Amino acid sequence: MPGDEDLLTIPEALRGELLPRRGGTLPDPPPAPDPSAARRVRDRLAEARASVERLLDSPGSDPGAVSAARAYLDGGPDPRGAAAVALVATHVSDARDPQSWIDAWVVGHGLAFAACACAEADGLAVGVDRLGGNEFLKADGWSRERSPWAAGPAGRRMRALLAAADEPDHAEAVERLAGHRATRRQRLVVAFLVPSRREWVDECIRERPGQEPGVSGLLWCSLGSPQQLARLGETGQVRFDDHEVTLEVLLTAAEGIGPAVAPYLAAALKETDEDVRDYIYGTGFNASARRAIFQVLSLLPGDEALTIVADALDRQGGPEALTAMMERFPERALRVLSGRAEGSERVARLLAAHLRAHPELRARPVEPDDRARAAIEAAGAARLPEAPATAVPKALRKSTKEGAPPWAPPALLPQILMRGSALALPEGATANLLAALGKASPKRAPSAPLREALDALDPVSLARFGWALFELGRSAGEESRMVWAQLCWTGDDETMRRLGALARAATGQLHLRAPLNGLEVLAASGSDVAVLQLHLVAEKARPKRLKNKAVKLLDQVARARGLTLEQLADRMVPDFGLDGAGGMVLDYGPRSFRVGFDERLRPVVYDGGGRLLKSLPKPGAKDDPELAPAAHRAFGGLKKDVRGIASDLVRRMERAMTRQRRWSAEDFRRLFVEHPLVHHLVRRLVWLHEEDGGAVTAFRVAEDRSFADVDDEVLSPPGSGSVLVAHPLRLGEAVPAWSGLFADYEILQPFPQLGRPVDALTAEERASGGIERFSGVQVGVGALLRLEREGWRRGLAGEGGVQSSLRFDTPNGLTVILDVYPGFPATSPAGWEEQTLERLWIADHDAYGYGISGSETTFAELDDITASELLLTMANVVDHAKD
Repeated sequence: MPGDEDLLTIPEALRGELLPRRGGTLPDPPPAPDPSAARRVRDRLAEARASVERLLDSPGSDPGAVSAARAYLDGGPDPRGAAAVALVATHVSDARDPQSWIDAWVVGHGLAFAACACAEADGLAVGVDRLGGNEFLKADGWSRERSPWAAGPAGRRMRALLAAADEPDHAEAVERLAGHRATRRQRLVVAFLVPSRREWVDECIRERPGQEPGVSGLLWCSLGSPQQLARLGETGQVRFDDHEVTLEVLLTAAEGIGPAVAPYLAAALKETDEDVRDYIYGTGFNASARRAIFQVLSLLPGDEALTIVADALDRQGGPEALTAMMERFPERALRVLSGRAEGSERVARLLAAHLRAHPELRARPVEPDDRARAAIEAAGAARLPEAPATAVPKALRKSTKEGAPPWAPPALLPQILMRGSALALPEGATANLLAALGKASPKRAPSAPLREALDALDPVSLARFGWALFELGRSAGEESRMVWAQLCWTGDDETMRRLGALARAATGQLHLRAPLNGLEVLAASGSDVAVLQLHLVAEKARPKRLKNKAVKLLDQVARARGLTLEQLADRMVPDFGLDGAGGMVLDYGPRSFRVGFDERLRPVVYDGGGRLLKSLPKPGAKDDPELAPAAHRAFGGLKKDVRGIASDLVRRMERAMTRQRRWSAEDFRRLFVEHPLVHHLVRRLVWLHEEDGGAVTAFRVAEDRSFADVDDEVLSPPGSGSVLVAHPLRLGEAVPAWSGLFADYEILQPFPQLGRPVDALTAEERASGGIERFSGVQVGVGALLRLEREGWRRGLAGEGGVQSSLRFDTPNGLTVILDVYPGFPATSPAGWEEQTLERLWIADHDAYGYGISGSETTFAELDDITASELLLTMANVVDHAKD
């Protein structure tokens, strides 16, 4: 085994990608030259003869190349003429099949002639007169616009035929090729065709390759020893160019050079991190290059290659490359990776699985040091015993053709427990589950057998497994749908919370794929927790794409339930495990604390005597060692969980007041009064009950959930009609009395209600379609953008992508428009800080369109509350006026 681990072996599956060299690893022998190729070439040439002649007759064509071409057309065996004719004919013909010319030359003139013609082809090219547009044949074969002929199908075919030729034919070809090495370009092509002539390759190394596309690839595929690579490295020009990071070039270079190529592959791997390559060459270029690099690295014997791959374990293709190397080089893997086991749980897990698969390695003299062995053994010991085959769900017993995805070896993932058992799903069954999860989709439920299998697994450990799989796929850059879609089948409530947090944490417009996919999972789950997370993303996410996607999915969920978005949000507020009084007891053992909530729904703590504390005390020496830390953690989690819900709930409640949103008496009681958290807001506001007959009663809800009027007289809970948050304009002269009552009870409000400023339009403003009192005021752009939090939207972008208006849709179907100057760029509004308020006007919502500045609608069509809130909003904007 040790000797085998020092050999570079090209697997059968990859040999078709290898450019063969005489004396090296040979793939299957190339097909014999096609006898019909000569006839096909003649037919194509006859069809294109007029175009060929026209190009040869061009005044700009090189006389020597034209003379050689005509000699070949007249039947003369001239390799340069053959090359010239082939280049011109393939250029003017639709049939781009250069390898057919190789076969035709071999059949008609022999292998040596074909090799010489191939060598001559890269000394010629078809050029274009930039002034007149005329094409011509030039004796200058390479440019930045054209890759070498030898680097394409023709060169690959010629090299394969030479590598497989019998000795006399090969010797003749090499002898004749010696006469076609007059230029640097020809010498490089000839070295590529017969890399076994090492002195010719050495000469090309000394001359250095040019900068034209594909040229250095010819040299990479010609190198045949680490010594040659070292000499090339001395020139300072040794790297894989972008277009040379292909499996064909990398594999051929590795086969010729051996493990010494590893650091150059590592440099190429690092360059795949540069997003600009995907931009230049198209999406997927980096992923394709990365895949090829890992494939070749995984074949290389030697510590350096294994170390490079281990360092890239979190890269796309890294896990599969490392597991392949561990199987290919088991002893080396144990020796090299054991030094990393202490600092990497993933590596420790892989090595623990490695020793299970190769128990013979435990007896080898090469072993990890004590600390590494301890890490490996700890990873192995942490594994729970596997369930017997009979306990495995039927759907997971039989291996599938697809198998587990190569980027997700089961050894890198946490074990899944069987439901109600301390036994784990066997590793083979886990691989089968991974294969099944590859079919996951937010639009498709698991098949009945798979659903039965999933139900047989412990849901907590299954969710932990699914999230680990998600994180592994993301860190490895894996782009398949399975990475995120499997969460639809494996996730639990905690998974949904994590997906929501992931989306809310996104800041820019880039790298939104994972958060956007996470929203699909939340919508597909449809659980209350998932829908709540969707709502929080819609309210709090910064990137517009995320907000818009969340709103769209929420709307779909709401319509499926027969609700509006606001009605859905009302039903998504969790109770956080609070008791019936809307609090929570934190048990420290010998002492306890009670949790309540202030006017902003911030958790507050009272001691056993009911005294308000500044914060929850940390567990002390006299507290229960288990209960106290658990209670302290629970309070920390409660603060974190409630924080996001609270601010959204307060904002929605204030918006409901300004828009006079109504609830049925039943919904008000069930969703608000009886809810353990929302109740804390409800009792700090004044409400209105509108009876079906039209009578209106103002009331508040006391701590004991009883109802009372402004005189603190008990009222019967409304059994019918509708309930709404009272706007001070609706309370009228009763506002002072209500304010006094709330002051007596020391009730603080979550937002300005009783103390809210109110305003009214003048008679002139009501009769007009525009309000001028704010015109000409200069404000910062931030004051305008803050309007978006209050339901305003930016107008459409005009010339240059500049937005110069904001709009607000009123409850009665009208649109208020605020024009500003000079406006701000849609993508970077902060760049234009100073803005001047111009016109505030109103239009019918259906008639409003970009560019329309006239309307017959007047502000008299606004109700008093909407008008007051509009003026209050504008007053807040003006408060940010520039000095």
